[in-house]
Amino acid sequence: MNISGVLVTANPDKINIVKQQLTEISGLEIHAVAEDGRLVITLECDNDKTMADTVIEINNCEGVSSAVITYQYGNENENLDEEIPV
Repeated sequence: MNISGVLVTANPDKINIVKQQLTEISGLEIHAVAEDGRLVITLECDNDKTMADTVIEINNCEGVSSAVITYQYGNENENLDEEIPV
């Protein structure tokens, strides 16, 4: 499991196009949209590579100026109850 907070900056005139494109991305949730074109989203992906590929996909969306990961949480352990040797 890999969850990241992402700040997306978009052209305010194209915000509806950007929101539509983002809603088509699996594991993405839009939490806030500001009038100046900033969007706060979270991404939930299976691994780091998928996360990186998804951020690149967001950056390539029409109207997006930038997408930056601001927070990341990852847990590669499938069984959270299992003790990890120290």
